[in-house]
Amino acid sequence: MQIASKHLDDMEWKGWGADQVASRGKAQWKEILGSASGCQNDMTMGVVRLKKGDSLEPHSHSQPETYFTLSGQGTVTINGEVFNVEPGRMLFIPGNARHQINNVNEEDLLILYAFAISDFSNVKYHF
Repeated sequence: MQIASKHLDDMEWKGWGADQVASRGKAQWKEILGSASGCQNDMTMGVVRLKKGDSLEPHSHSQPETYFTLSGQGTVTINGEVFNVEPGRMLFIPGNARHQINNVNEEDLLILYAFAISDFSNVKYHF
């Protein structure tokens, strides 16, 4: 395993292609740890950003995922159950659970996400 050190401000936000925004949402992300980050370990971690009114549309993937809210407020729906999220809130999302994120507030919603998988490209999203 490698040692890794990254600062979020030194990275560019990524997002879905224009042809995918309607079905996937306007979420943006930065992969902090994982194969695309240049440091491959046994996990992938990043930050997802949702601006006011933006969402990450309902989706699932076989890998479990953990969310930890860094800033902002919004809702995360997991298998139909709605959770209000604010800074300091952790959510564990079981594998294959259908989930989505919504930001209805002024402030950007930033959520740290983590997968126990070394390569984010192996996470197959089903929208």
